Amino acid sequence: QECGTPDMWPRIANLRDGPPAAAAVQLFFARTLQAVLAGEMAAALFATNWWVAFISFLALTASFLPALLDRNTRVHAPPGFELLITLFIFAAFLGETTDFYWKFWWWDTALHVCSGLVVGMVGFLVLFTLFDTERVKMPPLLLSILAVAIAMAVGSAWEIFEFSVDHLFSLDMQRKTLSDNSGLTDTMVDEIVNAVGAILSVTVAHLRMSHRRGRKWLKELGAQFVEPPPRPKSKRYRRAFVHSQHDA
Repeated sequence: QECGTPDMWPRIANLRDGPPAAAAVQLFFARTLQAVLAGEMAAALFATNWWVAFISFLALTASFLPALLDRNTRVHAPPGFELLITLFIFAAFLGETTDFYWKFWWWDTALHVCSGLVVGMVGFLVLFTLFDTERVKMPPLLLSILAVAIAMAVGSAWEIFEFSVDHLFSLDMQRKTLSDNSGLTDTMVDEIVNAVGAILSVTVAHLRMSHRRGRKWLKELGAQFVEPPPRPKSKRYRRAFVHSQHDA
């Protein structure tokens, strides 16, 4: 059966939640980490440690974003991905509150590489699922460039956040050093390794597109993150297509 045909989507949709037992275990660990973050925030508030309380609140809020997207948009967060995001946020929380960024020189770099890898791949999958249909075909190179751009935009947004917090609250999230009191070196290294991670994951996905089995694998994986477009023969799709042509 040809990849991307309407009959394929119901079968793919069943893969979204994965095996019930595995999904339950993944969600359990994710919720456990969120409970730890909530406990850290409560303890910090009780001790009037406003910085740790603030970071705990941000980490806890960010950890619920995948579930929020899953409920209110066409973008979905499989349990395994939700656990991965929560682990990443918890690792960043440890870096800020327990000085892991200073104790382990590679901690910050590893997080930004992982961020680029994950966001680049998810961005690619979402774009591939939405813009590789019978009616719409985005050129593979353009799709890959946009996926890398999404990952770099997310990384840049984080660096803007770090810069803003440092200047508003006189903190040191940009990790200034004796050789660079501006924090520019840390910012640029973070941006570069984030881009490297995104390019690596997107390159792998791009190469998989050149093979039929690879395209099918990308379709199945992408359908776990985003609802597929309407069926080509449906009235809804035809109306959307006609309006898009009329607007053009």
